[in-house]
Amino acid sequence: MTHNLVVNYNLYQKMEVFRPHLVAASAMTRFHSDDYINFLKVISPDNMQEYIRQLQRFNVGEDCPVFDGLFEFCQLYTSGSIGGAARLNQSKADIVINWAGGLHHAKKAEASGFCYINDCVLAILE
Repeated sequence: MTHNLVVNYNLYQKMEVFRPHLVAASAMTRFHSDDYINFLKVISPDNMQEYIRQLQRFNVGEDCPVFDGLFEFCQLYTSGSIGGAARLNQSKADIVINWAGGLHHAKKAEASGFCYINDCVLAILE
């Protein structure tokens, strides 16, 4: 729906698409715990049975399911938010939008509400 509005109102003609560099896991530890980030890097549907305790500890599994490419998904949307904040800080943009971002329910060492990484907090810290 958002895409249709942007196209139908010709807003895309006034927009610049920015593709940020992927942030490293270490950038995510500015807010999230090392243990939690390391867990997100290794967990997959294939190895979930080996991480039962961590799945419970980090609240991953029910409303925050494990899926192939989970960490890469987190890395992509977090990179957009951090990259957008950097552009604002460097006065390279007045407004930035990360259509994939805004996953603000994640806690320091816990997923919540399909939010694994709190990209909003990381963007603010940027």
